[in-house]
Amino acid sequence: MTKSLAAACILCGGLSFTSIPGSAQTHTVTGSRAIADTVAQLIAGIREATNALDIDQLLTYYEEREALTYVAQGRVIRSHAAFSDVLDAQLRGLAGADLRWLNTYVDVLSDDVAVTTATYEFRATFPDGGSVQTTGTYMCIFVRREDRWRVRHSTHTFPARQP
Repeated sequence: MTKSLAAACILCGGLSFTSIPGSAQTHTVTGSRAIADTVAQLIAGIREATNALDIDQLLTYYEEREALTYVAQGRVIRSHAAFSDVLDAQLRGLAGADLRWLNTYVDVLSDDVAVTTATYEFRATFPDGGSVQTTGTYMCIFVRREDRWRVRHSTHTFPARQP
């Protein structure tokens, strides 16, 4: 597997990622500002967990249900357990991660549903010191159940770019 493909697969693993750099902004397109702010904080937490390579923390942002759906690179993964396996396989071998959101948008669809879309840059560093950078798009649907917001559906694209 090439390092570019490995980096794309790593992102696929749920690096459903986040914290918004100072130059990027979160835009509320529709709906409640309070809900959009809450979802933006969750997106920031996803980024922080990704960059820390903290799989356990990263998984807390996703619904622990069989209906959790993750789509990337032609694969559809359904269930929290399967998603956990993918994250573990893809993050375990990295020495470092640097996810940066370039543009983030939050659409609040209802009191219990919000959609986040974003563009990002991601650099994966391998134990041998090599690294790969990719860019892409990210989309996830957050749902609120029992007063907790969690990702229910997520997808990423990985148009690779050389550093």
